[in-house]
Amino acid sequence: MLRGLFLGASLRLSVDIPGVLGEPPVYDEAEAKQFAALSSVTYCEKLESVYNWTCAACADSKVRLVPGKIKFIDSDATRILVGKLANENGCLVSFRGTDNMQNWLQNLDFFAQAPAEYDNVCKGCKVHRGFYNLWHTVEPAVDATLAAVGCAPGTPDAQNLYMTGHSQGAALAHLAVFSLVKHGYNVTKMYTFESPRTGNKVFAEEFTKRFAANFPVFRITHHMDPVVHMPPAFIDFQHVQTEVYYDENGNHKVCNMPEDTSCSGQYSNFPGMLLLHSKEHCKTSLLSNGDFCWPVGCLNEKLHAVKDPQYTQNLAIDQAVVVVV
Repeated sequence: MLRGLFLGASLRLSVDIPGVLGEPPVYDEAEAKQFAALSSVTYCEKLESVYNWTCAACADSKVRLVPGKIKFIDSDATRILVGKLANENGCLVSFRGTDNMQNWLQNLDFFAQAPAEYDNVCKGCKVHRGFYNLWHTVEPAVDATLAAVGCAPGTPDAQNLYMTGHSQGAALAHLAVFSLVKHGYNVTKMYTFESPRTGNKVFAEEFTKRFAANFPVFRITHHMDPVVHMPPAFIDFQHVQTEVYYDENGNHKVCNMPEDTSCSGQYSNFPGMLLLHSKEHCKTSLLSNGDFCWPVGCLNEKLHAVKDPQYTQNLAIDQAVVVVV
């Protein structure tokens, strides 16, 4: 079961948004935990508890959304949660990712296609073609849904946009921020998790200049997750900043370089990671149940028990964690 596909190869976007470099934002682990929960919510299947914002991951986020102003955008390859913040002006945009490594790899055809040009966002930027195509498929719906929940451009609420995403959803968030800022939104916080590389070096550097140097933007990685090593750097892909790397014991380090060899970049044996560490793609020490892809209490238990024998084990672990917590 793949909730979202890792499609295509790379593209080019040309919006000139000035970036003024300032003091780098400080990583806040408590805030990262909130955004991890907001990313996990997108994997929920029983949506009633999301629409009324009573799900376990909703509560874990400690971010309140307004019931009645919470909407999902669904496509064949992704799901996007858009909601109005309850206790302050602003909105949330959260992109769902991938949770099945085999399907993820089957749809990873970056060698088969040329990079996509992203010149309408930044000159010389090239990005993964599949991510580009997917974002531009859902972009009009994201704009319309933000307006529908009360965050149309030109309103005070458009000046405080939170963004997050896991896996493919993280890569989509990295693309979407360029477009949304162009449309008049002010993104104020972005935490993404287990992102693949989204674009080339020019794209990564422009991302840092415009966003990562000016407000909290953190790309969080976990131990030996193989996804963060794709597409490979040798075909001119580079990660965006700022990486925060978590080891297998939950210790973290804020990384100085986009491809930091003291962080996730210390690992290079991709076949070995794929064989032995694929399950780490959904794992995290930032969530109470330790897993992005198995949010407590809002999955369809009967469906997963039939289709995925691993679900029973994961459910037992989740329930044990809930009892302990």
